[in-house]
Amino acid sequence: MVWNSALFLIIAAAAAPVFAEEPSNCKIPDVRYNVTTIQDADNFCTMFPPKGVGLVAPSEACATSVCFGNPTSAGDAIKDNEKFASGVILSAHFLKNEAAKYVQITGCMNGALWNLNGTDDGGQMDSHGWEYRCAGYGKFLSLVEPSSNSYCIRCCAGAKDPNCNTGKSTMGCWNLIPGDYSMPDGSNCPAPTTPTLPGGVVPTTPGTSPTPGTTDPNGGSSTAPAVPSNSSSPSNGADKPSAGVRSVVSLEVVGMFAAGAIALAAF
Repeated sequence: MVWNSALFLIIAAAAAPVFAEEPSNCKIPDVRYNVTTIQDADNFCTMFPPKGVGLVAPSEACATSVCFGNPTSAGDAIKDNEKFASGVILSAHFLKNEAAKYVQITGCMNGALWNLNGTDDGGQMDSHGWEYRCAGYGKFLSLVEPSSNSYCIRCCAGAKDPNCNTGKSTMGCWNLIPGDYSMPDGSNCPAPTTPTLPGGVVPTTPGTSPTPGTTDPNGGSSTAPAVPSNSSSPSNGADKPSAGVRSVVSLEVVGMFAAGAIALAAF
């Protein structure tokens, strides 16, 4: 009987879901719009933190999918999504890589209109840490970086596609999603102008914009206007704070649980 109980515990542990959302430092809304989509440079939805949260990383679990233009590529899944107000998205550069089977949007934003902290290096919202997804794709990652007024999203075909690297959020947009981070005139994303944050704190040190016109090393076609290409990446992206510890249950944990159950049964 004891051994039967131990066997039951082992089977239960092995059958338990291996995915759990990351710990939340914010209040997750009752209704959360978690579907993103990329149709073209004028029509897409990407993940953004709630307005006025101050810092992005602690609020990644409470993000919502916000749309630019009128995308139809995700159907009813995005029909109730909020839309960006005029001026939040300053540029959007679309790229589709047929060989690597991914699509992406990179560009500049005005984080002040979303009441984001202009000294914040930002955070990453993806299909690994939370139940967010990109319509029609197996994996995606998106980042919002107020200190450089840049944002990015890439959707990959495969659920384990290395081109959507969700495990290195501290590397920043221009390292994880190389692309065009420029304004329509080819200039850098503008320095952030941040409104007063809760508690009366006024940031005074703006971040550095990514180099405009960075090309996709894997190739691919883009609808972005031609701008000077520069393959160098700013160093400040490597200093981002960690977006949090992944809470995926590992096989090692399952093994420890099973070993404990066997030891208990033997005792």
